[in-house]
Amino acid sequence: MLAAGIDLGGTNLRAALFGDAPTTPLAVHKQRVGDERSPEAIARRINDAIDHLVAEASATEQRVVVGIGVAAMLADSHGGIANSPHLHWRDLAFGPLLDAALTDRPWVLYNDVDAISYGEYRAGAAKDQDDTIAVFVGTGIGGGIIANGELVRGAHSCAAEIGHVKVAFGDDAAPCACGSRGCIEAYAGGNYVQQRARRELSAGARSAAVDLAGGDPTQVTPGHLDAAASDGDDYSLALFDELAPLLGGVLANAVTLLNPSCLILGGGMLSRTPLFREHVITALEVAVNAPALLGLTIADAALGDDAGLVGSALLARRELDR
Repeated sequence: MLAAGIDLGGTNLRAALFGDAPTTPLAVHKQRVGDERSPEAIARRINDAIDHLVAEASATEQRVVVGIGVAAMLADSHGGIANSPHLHWRDLAFGPLLDAALTDRPWVLYNDVDAISYGEYRAGAAKDQDDTIAVFVGTGIGGGIIANGELVRGAHSCAAEIGHVKVAFGDDAAPCACGSRGCIEAYAGGNYVQQRARRELSAGARSAAVDLAGGDPTQVTPGHLDAAASDGDDYSLALFDELAPLLGGVLANAVTLLNPSCLILGGGMLSRTPLFREHVITALEVAVNAPALLGLTIADAALGDDAGLVGSALLARRELDR
C-alpha cells in the first residue's frame, strides 16, 4: 500500500507519494492553487496530482490511501470545512467532493498544521515525544497537540486553533481573517506584522528597517525589522516589546494547560526573526506555570516544507489501517 500526502494551502498544492520510508517520497508534485479554487476543481486537481505521482513512480497497480492537510478550520472528521480564509471557503461539505473525485482512493482530511505537527512527532523534531505542542508562526499562526501519543482533534476536529486565542477584546481589537477580532494571529502572524509595519512606516514612523528594505517602507519585512532591532532600532524594538509578550503569553498558557515534554516552534515568521523568537521565549518563561517548564524542550521544526506531506501520509496510513 502506498500513501499520498497532500498539503493544500492558499498558495500551493503540494503532493508526495510514499512507500515504506516515511520521509523519503517516491515522487513529488507541486502546483500553484491559482485563481480557480472552487472546491470541485480543487478536489479534481488533488486526484490528478496523485495520478501524476503514481505514474512517475511506476506504481499503477498499487492501492493508494490519501491524507490531505488543508489550511482551514474543520467542522467535523468527515470532510466538513468551517472556514478557510485563504481558499475563501466557508461552511463547506468537502467530503462528498473528495469521494467523487478520488473514487476508489480512501482519504482522510486534517487541518494542515495538525498534519505538520504529526509529521514532526513521528519523524521530526519531536520524534518519540508523546506529549508535544507544535506552533507554527508564518503568514498566520497554527498549532497542533500530541497528547499521550495521539493527535488531539477535539469534538469537531477544530482543536489546537491557537492562532485564534484572543489577546484583545472590544471594537478596537485587531480584525482577523477568520472574521473575528483580537486573535493572536491578528497581532503576531507574519502577514499582520508586515502589513502593520508597512502602514506605520509609510505614515511617517522612522526605522532603520526602511533602509534595509532599500529605502521603500512598502517593502519592509519582519526580517528587516528583526535585523534593525538587533542593532537597537527604537521602532522595531518597541514593536517586539508589544508583540512578544502577547505570543509568549499564549504559548505559556498552552504549556501550563497541557504540560508537554516538547514545544516545537516553526514557520517562516519565526525562522526569519531570531531576536523576536528569543523575546517570545523569554516572555513564555516569565508567564508559564513554573512546574510545567521543568524538563520542557523547545525545539525548531525539523522537516521544513515536507512536514505536512509526511504527516498527511502517515495519518492516512494510521487511520485507514485501523
